[in-house]
Amino acid sequence: MAIILLFCLSLLSNPVAATTVQRFTLSDLASNAERIVVGICTAATPQLLDGQIYTRYLFDLDQSIKGPRDSQLELHLPGGHFQGVFNRLAGMPIFRPGEEAVLFLTASNEFGHAWPVGLAQGHFAIVRSDSSTARVFQELDGLSLYDGPAAAKRTHSIDPVQGMPLDSFLSQIRTLAQPEPGPEPQDAH
Repeated sequence: MAIILLFCLSLLSNPVAATTVQRFTLSDLASNAERIVVGICTAATPQLLDGQIYTRYLFDLDQSIKGPRDSQLELHLPGGHFQGVFNRLAGMPIFRPGEEAVLFLTASNEFGHAWPVGLAQGHFAIVRSDSSTARVFQELDGLSLYDGPAAAKRTHSIDPVQGMPLDSFLSQIRTLAQPEPGPEPQDAH
């Protein structure tokens, strides 16, 4: 009986398993994103959809770097707190009202909702210091990333992005999000 109790307690103290996804460079995020936006989360409302807990996030957008130039964004992401039950998809970002972020988003799914590209990889929190210098940070808790045929490996950031000034980060993203120039049209003779 004591062994069973110790086993159960050890399960409770171990972290939840990670979600394994492909590692995206900043260039990959920019090219794979259907939309890249900068905004502030204004609401996080948990709800039950088809028996699953989702959270509806609303964002007021300051900038649209790629994609539609809307003033608001609505995301429905799996997980959240609903009627005393907490559910979380490892690696899916969680937003809090008042949080500023740069988001790299997929195209809308069959329900009309986009997700961050590469889960938490597509979310960069904007942190403002006392000196008013805004910087970006990426938190990849719950993600194991792989670079192709190699085994999955756990990582905590995509360097050298961690702590980069927001203005420099956005300048780099604007450059990366530019469409590749197509072939020159040929003259018909």
